[in-house]
Amino acid sequence: MVNEKGESVFGDGLTELLETIEKYHSLLEASKHLEMSYRYALHRITLAEERLGQLLVTRVRGGAKGGGSSEITGFGKDLVVRYRKAQSRLDSVLKELP
Repeated sequence: MVNEKGESVFGDGLTELLETIEKYHSLLEASKHLEMSYRYALHRITLAEERLGQLLVTRVRGGAKGGGSSEITGFGKDLVVRYRKAQSRLDSVLKELP
């Protein structure tokens, strides 16, 4: 998915990252599970949020002993659902091709 400026905004990688954050309620745990650095995962989310003009993830910083959490916003959840539905429809169309 691209925005009106032709900039890449949303795709398989970001969808998977958001789904994994939803599962673990943690950007750190999601990035570990997906074998990407925390810094890179945060960059991907921040860049997409800037390009979309909407928050995808709310983050609560932990203290010295940790305890932070990340939650997908309603907008982020809706975007993931719509992306997966569009992907499924496209897969169906492609399977029907000769």
